[in-house]
Amino acid sequence: MQKMRLLPSLLIFLTICCGAPAWAQTDASLTEGQQKAAAGDIEGALAVYEGLTRSQPDSHEAYAHLGGMQLLDQRYADAVKSFQRAISLGDSEPRSFIGMGMAYLHMAQYGAARAAFVEARSRRTGSTEDIDDIIAWIDTRNPDAGPTHP
Repeated sequence: MQKMRLLPSLLIFLTICCGAPAWAQTDASLTEGQQKAAAGDIEGALAVYEGLTRSQPDSHEAYAHLGGMQLLDQRYADAVKSFQRAISLGDSEPRSFIGMGMAYLHMAQYGAARAAFVEARSRRTGSTEDIDDIIAWIDTRNPDAGPTHP
Protein backbone atom coordinates (compact mmCIF):
# COMPACT_ATOMS: atom_id res chain seq x y z
CA MET A 1 0.00 0.00 0.00
CA GLN A 2 2.77 2.41 0.93
CA LYS A 3 4.59 1.52 -2.30
CA MET A 4 1.55 2.54 -4.29
CA ARG A 5 1.69 6.03 -2.73
CA LEU A 6 5.43 6.41 -3.31
CA LEU A 7 5.64 5.33 -6.94
CA PRO A 8 3.29 8.00 -8.35
CA SER A 9 5.03 10.74 -6.37
CA LEU A 10 8.41 9.69 -7.72
CA LEU A 11 7.10 9.53 -11.28
CA ILE A 12 5.74 13.05 -10.90
CA PHE A 13 9.08 14.19 -9.44
CA LEU A 14 10.95 12.55 -12.32
CA THR A 15 8.69 14.20 -14.88
CA ILE A 16 9.21 17.60 -13.27
CA CYS A 17 12.98 17.13 -13.13
CA CYS A 18 13.13 16.04 -16.75
CA GLY A 19 11.31 19.22 -17.68
CA ALA A 20 14.34 21.36 -16.84
CA PRO A 21 15.75 23.52 -19.64
CA ALA A 22 18.37 21.88 -21.81
CA TRP A 23 21.09 23.10 -24.11
CA ALA A 24 19.88 25.58 -26.70
CA GLN A 25 20.34 23.18 -29.62
CA THR A 26 18.20 20.48 -27.98
CA ASP A 27 15.37 22.67 -26.65
CA ALA A 28 13.11 22.19 -29.68
CA SER A 29 13.47 18.41 -29.69
CA LEU A 30 13.12 18.13 -25.92
CA THR A 31 10.01 20.31 -26.04
CA GLU A 32 8.55 18.19 -28.84
CA GLY A 33 9.19 15.03 -26.84
CA GLN A 34 7.68 16.57 -23.70
CA GLN A 35 4.58 17.62 -25.63
CA LYS A 36 4.13 14.11 -27.01
CA ALA A 37 4.60 12.61 -23.55
CA ALA A 38 2.11 15.05 -22.00
CA ALA A 39 -0.40 14.08 -24.68
CA GLY A 40 0.06 10.41 -23.77
CA ASP A 41 2.02 9.57 -26.92
CA ILE A 42 4.78 7.56 -25.27
CA GLU A 43 5.84 5.92 -28.54
CA GLY A 44 6.10 9.34 -30.21
CA ALA A 45 8.12 10.73 -27.31
CA LEU A 46 10.37 7.67 -27.38
CA ALA A 47 11.00 8.21 -31.09
CA VAL A 48 11.89 11.87 -30.51
CA TYR A 49 14.30 11.10 -27.68
CA GLU A 50 15.87 8.14 -29.50
CA GLY A 51 16.48 10.40 -32.49
CA LEU A 52 17.94 13.04 -30.23
CA THR A 53 20.38 10.57 -28.66
CA ARG A 54 21.51 9.54 -32.15
CA SER A 55 21.98 13.11 -33.37
CA GLN A 56 23.52 14.34 -30.11
CA PRO A 57 25.14 11.33 -28.45
CA ASP A 58 26.80 13.50 -25.79
CA SER A 59 23.55 15.00 -24.48
CA HIS A 60 22.84 13.81 -20.95
CA GLU A 61 19.47 15.61 -21.21
CA ALA A 62 18.45 13.44 -24.15
CA TYR A 63 19.41 10.23 -22.34
CA ALA A 64 17.66 11.29 -19.12
CA HIS A 65 14.46 12.02 -21.04
CA LEU A 66 14.77 8.78 -23.01
CA GLY A 67 15.19 6.85 -19.76
CA GLY A 68 12.07 8.48 -18.35
CA MET A 69 10.00 7.45 -21.35
CA GLN A 70 11.42 3.93 -21.31
CA LEU A 71 10.48 3.71 -17.64
CA LEU A 72 6.91 4.78 -18.44
CA ASP A 73 6.85 2.24 -21.30
CA GLN A 74 7.92 -0.47 -18.81
CA ARG A 75 11.20 -1.07 -20.64
CA TYR A 76 13.08 -1.19 -17.37
CA ALA A 77 16.42 -2.64 -18.49
CA ASP A 78 16.60 -0.11 -21.32
CA ALA A 79 15.72 2.68 -18.89
CA VAL A 80 18.57 1.67 -16.59
CA LYS A 81 21.01 1.82 -19.52
CA SER A 82 19.76 5.25 -20.59
CA PHE A 83 19.95 6.66 -17.07
CA GLN A 84 23.45 5.20 -16.66
CA ARG A 85 24.46 6.86 -19.94
CA ALA A 86 23.03 10.20 -18.78
CA ILE A 87 25.02 9.94 -15.56
CA SER A 88 28.21 9.00 -17.40
CA LEU A 89 27.73 12.07 -19.62
CA GLY A 90 27.56 14.36 -16.60
CA ASP A 91 23.97 14.47 -15.36
CA SER A 92 24.62 15.69 -11.83
CA GLU A 93 20.95 15.98 -10.86
CA PRO A 94 19.26 13.26 -8.77
CA ARG A 95 16.67 12.53 -11.50
CA SER A 96 18.65 9.86 -13.34
CA PHE A 97 19.42 8.06 -10.08
CA ILE A 98 15.75 8.24 -9.09
CA GLY A 99 14.67 6.91 -12.48
CA MET A 100 17.26 4.17 -12.35
CA GLY A 101 16.14 3.26 -8.83
CA MET A 102 12.52 3.04 -10.00
CA ALA A 103 13.50 0.76 -12.88
CA TYR A 104 15.50 -1.48 -10.56
CA LEU A 105 12.53 -1.62 -8.16
CA HIS A 106 10.28 -2.80 -10.97
CA MET A 107 12.82 -5.52 -11.78
CA ALA A 108 12.94 -6.51 -8.06
CA GLN A 109 16.66 -5.69 -7.89
CA TYR A 110 16.42 -4.16 -4.44
CA GLY A 111 20.13 -3.76 -3.73
CA ALA A 112 20.74 -1.84 -6.93
CA ALA A 113 17.56 0.19 -6.38
CA ARG A 114 18.64 1.10 -2.86
CA ALA A 115 22.09 2.18 -4.05
CA ALA A 116 20.54 4.39 -6.74
CA PHE A 117 18.19 6.05 -4.24
CA VAL A 118 20.99 6.59 -1.72
CA GLU A 119 22.99 8.37 -4.42
CA ALA A 120 19.94 10.41 -5.44
CA ARG A 121 19.46 11.45 -1.83
CA SER A 122 23.09 12.61 -1.62
CA ARG A 123 22.65 14.75 -4.75
CA ARG A 124 19.30 16.25 -3.88
CA THR A 125 18.98 19.64 -2.28
CA GLY A 126 16.07 20.24 0.03
CA SER A 127 13.77 17.63 1.49
CA THR A 128 14.62 13.98 0.92
CA GLU A 129 11.66 12.49 2.80
CA ASP A 130 10.20 10.79 -0.27
CA ILE A 131 13.54 9.17 -1.09
CA ASP A 132 14.08 8.21 2.56
CA ASP A 133 10.64 6.55 2.58
CA ILE A 134 11.52 4.46 -0.46
CA ILE A 135 14.86 3.43 1.02
CA ALA A 136 13.09 2.39 4.22
CA TRP A 137 10.53 0.43 2.18
CA ILE A 138 13.32 -1.34 0.28
CA ASP A 139 14.95 -2.26 3.58
CA THR A 140 11.70 -3.94 4.68
CA ARG A 141 11.42 -5.81 1.36
CA ASN A 142 14.97 -7.08 1.39
CA PRO A 143 15.64 -8.09 5.01
CA ASP A 144 18.58 -10.34 4.07
CA ALA A 145 20.54 -7.34 2.87
CA GLY A 146 19.77 -5.35 6.01
CA PRO A 147 20.16 -1.61 6.17
CA THR A 148 23.54 -0.42 5.10
CA HIS A 149 25.19 2.85 5.88
CA PRO A 150 23.90 5.45 3.41
